Amino acid sequence: MNRIILAILATLSISTSSSSVAVAQTTTTKRVWTIDEVMSERLVASIKKKPRYCQGGLFKPCVCPKDVPTIVQYRPAVKECGNKAAIILSGKYKDVFSVVVRDRENKDRWPLSGINGCSAFERDTLGLNKCSAFKVQAVIPVESTDGDAEVHCLGASGYSKLFKRVSRMTAKLSDVPNSTTDPLARWCLAGPTTPLN
Repeated sequence: MNRIILAILATLSISTSSSSVAVAQTTTTKRVWTIDEVMSERLVASIKKKPRYCQGGLFKPCVCPKDVPTIVQYRPAVKECGNKAAIILSGKYKDVFSVVVRDRENKDRWPLSGINGCSAFERDTLGLNKCSAFKVQAVIPVESTDGDAEVHCLGASGYSKLFKRVSRMTAKLSDVPNSTTDPLARWCLAGPTTPLN
C-alpha cells in the first residue's frame, strides 16, 4: 500500500516539475530587455560591402537578417518602451528621418482600424504614427562612449498578435520634399519575436 502511495506521489512530483519547466520556458521566451542590456549587446563593426538580400518578389528585397549591420538592432520588447518592440539605430543610421516595421504585404499601417482612438481622418489622411502599431511612438536618445544611439519605440510588443506577420524594417534615410524616391534602407527580421543584433 505504501509503495502505491509513494509511486503516485512520485508521478505527481514529476508532472508538477514538468509543468513548472514548461511555464519557465514560456516565460523566458518573452524576454524584456532594458536599454542598457541592448546597448551592451551591440557590436560596432564594419558594414558588409556586399550584403545578401532576401524576401524579394512583389516588393524590393531586404538585407538578409545575418547581413543586417550590427548598428541596426531590433528587440521584441524593451522596458523603457513600455515593454513594446523597438528598433535601435546607431552609427550612420542614428539620424534617419523615420523607421517602421512592415509585414509580408509591405504594410506599415496596422491594424487597418487604427489604434489609440484615432479617427479615420488621423489614420488615413494624416497617417499619424500613433494610429499604427508598426510606426514609432517615441524616440529615446542614448549617449554612449561606444557611440550614441536612438531607441525607436514601436506601437505594440513583438510578442503580440499585431506583430504576428512583421518581417522587415524600413528606414527613410532622409526626406526629399515632393518626391516619391526618398532614399530607403530595408532590413529583414528573423521574426517579430526574435532579437536582431
